[in-house]
Amino acid sequence: MTEGFDLIVNITIALAMAGVCGLLASRLRQPPVAGYLLAGVLIGPFTPGFQGNSETIAALAEVGVIFLMFALGVSFSVKELVRVGSVAVWATVLQVVVTIIGGMLLFWCWQGQWLEGFFMGCALAASSSMVMLKILLDRREAGSAHGRLLLSMAIVQDLLIVLLIVLLPLLGESGTAGWQPLALSLLLVVLKAVAFVGVGLFIGAKLLPAVMGYITRQRSAELFILTAAVIAMGAAALSTSLGLSAALGAFLAGLMLSESEFDHRVLSEIIPLRDLFTTLFFVSVGMLIDMSFIAAHWQTVLAFSAIAITLKVLATLIGVLPFRLTPRTAAFTALGMLPIGELNFVLAQSGLASGQLSSDSYKLILASALLSIITLPSVLRAAPWCGRRMAQLPLLWRCFEPNTQLASHTSRLEAHAVVIGYGRVGNHLASGLRDRGMSLVVIDARLPRVRDAMSNGYEAIYGSASALHVLQAAAIDNARLVLVALTDQEATLAVIRQIRSMNHQVSITARAEQADGKDALTQAGASLVIVPELAGADALLNDTLDLLGMPR
Repeated sequence: MTEGFDLIVNITIALAMAGVCGLLASRLRQPPVAGYLLAGVLIGPFTPGFQGNSETIAALAEVGVIFLMFALGVSFSVKELVRVGSVAVWATVLQVVVTIIGGMLLFWCWQGQWLEGFFMGCALAASSSMVMLKILLDRREAGSAHGRLLLSMAIVQDLLIVLLIVLLPLLGESGTAGWQPLALSLLLVVLKAVAFVGVGLFIGAKLLPAVMGYITRQRSAELFILTAAVIAMGAAALSTSLGLSAALGAFLAGLMLSESEFDHRVLSEIIPLRDLFTTLFFVSVGMLIDMSFIAAHWQTVLAFSAIAITLKVLATLIGVLPFRLTPRTAAFTALGMLPIGELNFVLAQSGLASGQLSSDSYKLILASALLSIITLPSVLRAAPWCGRRMAQLPLLWRCFEPNTQLASHTSRLEAHAVVIGYGRVGNHLASGLRDRGMSLVVIDARLPRVRDAMSNGYEAIYGSASALHVLQAAAIDNARLVLVALTDQEATLAVIRQIRSMNHQVSITARAEQADGKDALTQAGASLVIVPELAGADALLNDTLDLLGMPR
């Protein structure tokens, strides 16, 4: 009874503080993640007042890591990565390598320890895709050239960090067992991971879509999200039992669903769980931040943070310069990679647990992460100026191409139509638009309709059109027209409000089942609302008048 009550109290206070601090951060035009970290500081063991149970919150935070990796796997697509081309892949690899080497050299000059420096460089290498996406959405730049490049590079970074999470803990063995046993251990882990991934993809690619299809036919939203959660947690548990990381198992489970027709619905259903538990993850990280350490070593913290931020910006710039981007895109990309990512915290915690990172080094990483997240919005506002200045530098201007456009590599949907609801009306609308040469994508929450749309040659997305991720997958920010052919008034209202919050210019047409619902849809943001009953009555009246030879 007491343990259960303590658990409820800790979760309630942690989430309440995260909500208050996240709201405060948003009001100060900072990412909510900075508020979550601050909430952890306030209820942590280093701050007076209520002290949360770090073990309980950290245990729940592990669930957040699993859902985070699962969602990453679902959103990752080999086909999409191929479309991005060499820019995201090779620029990211180059950026990560330069960051690791730079961190290792700096730490070796400072402390004379290359192994800990290697861990520090790895822990600084990747950027926070969550912070990045949130700020790009706030700035309405997720569909821009630099926005798409940043998010594509974040995917590649996350893949590299997943590999490092698996391999780096083994480096601690080099000090006692020698390099030969270490190399053998690394080879064993790689082979085990390759076998796990290969067998998982071979079996899961056939089994999991069949399971999700069966669950979908039951038409139960609760069973669907429960099955997705079991798949994520089960794969993480299996991976852990094999001596691999839970993150790898969860990522693989998501990857097995990424090329299926369930990917967008799984994401839209799992994202609330991911965000909830990931919030606890940031709170748990904040609880580890020792403000007294920062106060006592503020000069070291500021110097290290400045060096880390500069290193990441320069490493990203080095990574993208060979691809002759525009100065503006290069500047936005280099500065946008600044925030230290959530997976880096997982990697740093692994280094601390295995003894490869000292407590002070770990605290420096946490403090630097906090500062990098806080400074990102202000830094991005200076990106256009930085782009203009870089274009004027004699050594750099030859590296830029003023007419480079990434859109042709990263997005096939531009000035297109989105048809929401592929019933009889939606089918007719889609056919009419295609006959007039307009590209379009279909969204429907019923799997058989999505399959029908695909069989008819349309791009189709399975999921709720009121879900943010589903609309992003349909490139709603680039759309010219949205036709909402749903019969549910409340669902139509929710969809229109979500679309209008993402794109203020797009034309939205919708149907209202009753005449009294027309005003509500118009107020929600619909450009044109048709009431089928009235439209049918008008058509019948006009045709009757034509039949009688009377004027309309």
